Amino acid sequence: MSEILKEGKYIHDIVKWEANDEYSREVVTIASGNGKLEAGTVLEVSASTGKYSKLSYTAKVEETPASVGTPAAVLLQDADATSADQTAVVVVRSAIVVDTQLVWPTDIDEDSKAAAAADLTSLGIVIRKGV
Repeated sequence: MSEILKEGKYIHDIVKWEANDEYSREVVTIASGNGKLEAGTVLEVSASTGKYSKLSYTAKVEETPASVGTPAAVLLQDADATSADQTAVVVVRSAIVVDTQLVWPTDIDEDSKAAAAADLTSLGIVIRKGV
């Protein structure tokens, strides 16, 4: 029996417009310990190391409100940072991305997602509905 292969995401599945790939994109370091990240993952950056990691999120627990990290980029390729730092291409400014292609923390609530989306918009990364 034939093996069924799953085709991954392409950059144009995630980014529908960008100013210029040399302006909108950067090559960054994904910090070790982030596991396997899928293209479209929303990332934050550490102020102390300059390394990127998947967006942090802590759900509301009783009286403690939910908290979400500050988005800094969208990953444009799959990356395996399970046991070592990895370099990867991300979009950091002046782009339109497709909402359905973004990978958010699995349990993020809608208010936290909206706040994170607003942070991306302030960077010039605009989220649009699309397929």
